[in-house]
Amino acid sequence: MLLPGTEMHWVTFGFVCVELVILFYLLIHQFARPDDKTIRLNIVLIILLLAYNVTGGLLPDPDLPGSFFIQECIAYATGFITPAYFPYYVYKAFSLEKMKFHARRGVFYFLVFPYFMFVTVFAISNDLEHAKNILVIPVLYALWVLHSLQKSIRYKYRTTDSNTHNGKEEAGVLFFSLTPWVGLPFITYFNLSQSVEATVTNTGFLLLLALHVKQHVAQIRIEHERLIASEIQLLSWNEQLQEEVNKRTRELEQITKEERFYKNCKYYQLTSREEEIALLIYKGYSHKQVAEALFIAERTVAKHVQNIFEKVNVSNRLELSRKLEVV
Repeated sequence: MLLPGTEMHWVTFGFVCVELVILFYLLIHQFARPDDKTIRLNIVLIILLLAYNVTGGLLPDPDLPGSFFIQECIAYATGFITPAYFPYYVYKAFSLEKMKFHARRGVFYFLVFPYFMFVTVFAISNDLEHAKNILVIPVLYALWVLHSLQKSIRYKYRTTDSNTHNGKEEAGVLFFSLTPWVGLPFITYFNLSQSVEATVTNTGFLLLLALHVKQHVAQIRIEHERLIASEIQLLSWNEQLQEEVNKRTRELEQITKEERFYKNCKYYQLTSREEEIALLIYKGYSHKQVAEALFIAERTVAKHVQNIFEKVNVSNRLELSRKLEVV
């Protein structure tokens, strides 16, 4: 069943609507997090799928401008370019290092170049069925990509600490998403319906997108948990730092008091022995404790204390402590 006035099937139109919504969401996310490079990969994927669905659904149409040859070339161009993006997408999005050759060179040798061969044969022979024979190249290449994909996933999960279950899930989705594109040339060659083609190809790539989004969300959740843990740790460090600062402050205050104490002792011309006794009295020592600390007789301590009181002009310990600390 086609959309009125077009060659596009309702199934294709449905996928276009879904992908437009996804594209809109991805663009909003990209504006919110412009430094997130993984979102750009998904945006390009959705744009290519939209281009593939629109051109494949609308073309060829005699009511649209352009010859049959040009319209078919445009439609097949998106059919070649979209699979060509797959190796680069999985190489970047899923960190499959072993896919580097296909991402950088393989697609040009076995997809882009065959497309120009297809156009050339089509232009010379003016026979689309004859030009479709070129599709055997991307089919064989897709099988090679499948083999490389298997090796890449195995290598990735063998050299990292990633979860084995995640590896099986990733392998399953990646293989399923690529398989429709292996079968696409067969669908095209045997002229299967547009609805079958759209369902097979879009389902695979949308599953691929869903897997990547799922992993991306899981990564964001891990980063969020790490951020919370860092904030908690930072708060703990702040408390420890504040405690250390308070401790240092008390030590400095104590040092300042003792410095002021000794300075005042010099001011009242106390001897070194009197300074020692005055400091112990300041710390709350009794006469007996002072005598034991300095290994002198208790009456000697009393005599020194009397001399200290006279020099400082005080009558008791409390006045002595206050005067030697403040003056």
